[in-house]
Amino acid sequence: MSLRICDWKYGKRWVYSITYDEALVDLHRFAVPYHEEFGIPGHLEVVVGQIGQVRQIEGSSFNGYRHMNGDELKDLMARGWGVGNHSWTHVFIKPEMVDQELRVAREVLEQAIDAPVPLYCAPGSNRNMAPHILAACRQLGYLGAMSIREGINQPADECYWLDRSPLIHEYPPPFFSKHDPFRNILPARQSRGWVIDYCHCPIEEPIHINKDCSAAQLRKRLETVIAEGGDEVWCAVPEEVVFYHLSRRHATIDVVGDSVDEQRYQISFTNLPAGVACKELTFEAEVPAAWCNFPRIWIDGVAQTAELVRPRVLRATIDVGDGVEVGFRAG
Repeated sequence: MSLRICDWKYGKRWVYSITYDEALVDLHRFAVPYHEEFGIPGHLEVVVGQIGQVRQIEGSSFNGYRHMNGDELKDLMARGWGVGNHSWTHVFIKPEMVDQELRVAREVLEQAIDAPVPLYCAPGSNRNMAPHILAACRQLGYLGAMSIREGINQPADECYWLDRSPLIHEYPPPFFSKHDPFRNILPARQSRGWVIDYCHCPIEEPIHINKDCSAAQLRKRLETVIAEGGDEVWCAVPEEVVFYHLSRRHATIDVVGDSVDEQRYQISFTNLPAGVACKELTFEAEVPAAWCNFPRIWIDGVAQTAELVRPRVLRATIDVGDGVEVGFRAG
């Protein structure tokens, strides 16, 4: 008999998130309808110094497009989307700029959306994942930092370098590979990992073929994630995944009762960051077969329904308070 915390919430095999750098208003027209169609939340990376303004950043392919204002950001948050800090200026962050780009930018963004912002997203390139920047993220209480490096994040990884996969029409030279709606899905499923896609503002035709996809390609990608992922994929905003990841890694399970009649465990957290706003965890318990009839889990003595996922294994997702007692016994 034993109790363990699942790698991912709800016992899902792998995780999918999608992010939109710059948070341009045209997403409301071209991307949001597809997210509504497939039930997948998105995530907006906001250039805080230009909230609500027409983009004017030296060398940007997206100049002339307008950034969302606070109300437009909050509209998408009400639909389940998340928001991250994409810096104040979208330039390379030198050490003397860290306060403005990370602290002030986050404060202004939080005021605009009336919500905390736990994630930083590197603008421009991975130069903005430099050691002095990531050190500032930790010091300022960010819970994670998203890069521009392709890869699949794993349950054992730390959150201050999260990989993201470019969702683009065509890779730049010398690769020239075309858009693939199946990209990284099979590896994520096999490795039980977490794919974070990123693009900018898909419209009828990509604004820049090496930086974006078309709206039709976006729809195909979301459709493919659902079709291939089925019941095995957890589609979530990055902060919810980070909350789960950190809660799992900082949780301790202690046996407080173990007999032929019941199992009881106490769950506690050690050094869990204060910014973790959701502490829901998914548990699986190996129990005697007789306990699987009318399966239940007791939370501080109160019975709740558990799920029988396979013979002698029960699963439940619960909101974990520090010191909560979890128990199993015959129904």
